[in-house]
Amino acid sequence: MSVITTILGTVALSICGFKIVQFLLSLVATLRRLVYIRRHLPGPPPHWLYGNFRDPGFMEPGFKWEQEAVSKYRRLLVFWMGWKPVVMLNHPDSIKPLLATNIGRKAMDVLIDKLHVAADEGEPVKTHETMSMLSLDVILRCAFSHQSHCQEKESREVEVLEKLTNICAYRMFHPFMFYDFIFRLSSKYHEWKESYSYMHGIHDKIVTGRRRKYAKEKEPEKRAMDFLDTLLLAKDSNGNGLSEKEIRDEVSTFIFGGTDTTGSALTWFLYTMAQHTEEQARVQEEMDTLFAGRDDDTVRYEDLKKLTYTTQCLRESLRMYMNIPPSRVLREPLKVDGCTIPAGTSVVVNIYQAHHNPDVWGDDHMDFRPERFERANVEKRDPFAFVPFSAGSRNCIGQQFAMDELRSAAARVFRRFSVSLVKGARPVFQIVTKPDNEILLKFSHR
Repeated sequence: MSVITTILGTVALSICGFKIVQFLLSLVATLRRLVYIRRHLPGPPPHWLYGNFRDPGFMEPGFKWEQEAVSKYRRLLVFWMGWKPVVMLNHPDSIKPLLATNIGRKAMDVLIDKLHVAADEGEPVKTHETMSMLSLDVILRCAFSHQSHCQEKESREVEVLEKLTNICAYRMFHPFMFYDFIFRLSSKYHEWKESYSYMHGIHDKIVTGRRRKYAKEKEPEKRAMDFLDTLLLAKDSNGNGLSEKEIRDEVSTFIFGGTDTTGSALTWFLYTMAQHTEEQARVQEEMDTLFAGRDDDTVRYEDLKKLTYTTQCLRESLRMYMNIPPSRVLREPLKVDGCTIPAGTSVVVNIYQAHHNPDVWGDDHMDFRPERFERANVEKRDPFAFVPFSAGSRNCIGQQFAMDELRSAAARVFRRFSVSLVKGARPVFQIVTKPDNEILLKFSHR
C-alpha cells in the first residue's frame, strides 16, 4: 500500500510541477508579448493601472475620442483595457489582412399604423424605442414565424435586450470586468442572470411550440421553412442534429444581434433624414416613382433593387454611425503598416474610425454625403473601406436580410410621411451605436 501511495504521490507532484512550469512559461510568453506591444505598436499612452479607460473623451457621447485617435493613428492603434492590450484596426489596408482570411410586411404594417396615429395627433415619436420594437418583431416573424405583438403593447423583450446590451458594454469598458470571476462579484451579475433567464424562457417557448407543430405534421420539410426550421431539422453526416444548447445559442445570437443592429441602423437613418430635407425629398421622389399606379404599399423583393438613392442614403448613415467592432485573437503574427502584432493578441476592427478615416473619406468625413456611394465612387474605393457588417469570409450572415429590412422600412415610411427633428441626441457606443437620449421625431402626412 505504501508503495502505491508513494507512486501516486510522485505522479501527483509531477503533474503539479508540470502545471506550474506550464503556467510560468505561459506567463513569461504573455509578459514578453505585452512588453513588445507597449514598445513597438502605436497608440495613446496608457495609465499603468486603468490603461486608456480614463482617456479624456473616451466613452463620452459624440465619439470625440475615436475621431481624435484616428486623426493621429490612421492605420492602427493599441487600446489598453487595464493591462490587456487590444489592437484597433481602422483603415482598409489594415482591415483586409484580418477579415479577408480563411422582410416582414405585416410588421411594417403595424409600424405604419402607429406612425399614422402619431401624425394625426401631432405627437413626437420615440425613434430608437420604436425602431427596436420593429426590428424585434421582424426577426421573430421572419426567422421564427412567431408573433409576439411587441409593437402593439409594452414589450419586456425589448427592455430586457436593452438591459443585456448595456451590461455587455459595461463589461467591455470597465477595467477588469471582462474577467468572469470579477464580473460574478459585481452588482451587475444578478441583473445579467435574471435578464438572460427571461430571454431563454422566450426562446424555449418558441422552440417547444415548433416541436409541437412538427408532431402534428407528417412532413414539415415540405412547407416553407424559416431559420428555426433549419436549426431544428439540420443533421450532420452521421444523422446527428444540434444540441439544445447549440439551438438556444443560435436563437439568442440571431435575436440579440438582429434586433440591436437593425434597430440602431433605422434610428440613425431616420435621424439623418430628418436633418437633411433635400436628401429626404429625393428619397420621397424615388418612392413616388416606385409606387406610381399602385393601389397598396406592398414592397416586393424586386422593388428593393430600384431604390438606388435610398440605398446610398442608408449606406452613408451606416458609415456615419455604425460601430459594431468585430474582434479576433491572432493565431499567428499579423503585419500592419510596418508593425508586427504578435500572436495571441486581441485585435478589433474599429468600424467607426475606419468609416471616419481622413485618408479614406477625406477631411469632410463628418458630412452627410450620399454621393459617396454612387457606383463610380464605390468602384474607386477599397472594398474594405466600408464594412458595417464586417467583411471577408467572416462577415455577418444576416447582412442581406438587414439591408432588405432597412430598404423596406424606408420605402414604407417615406411613401406616406415626412420626418422632422424635434429633439436630437449624440451617438454613444453600447455594443451598437445608440443615442445618449431618446431621439424625438415628428412624422407628418405627405
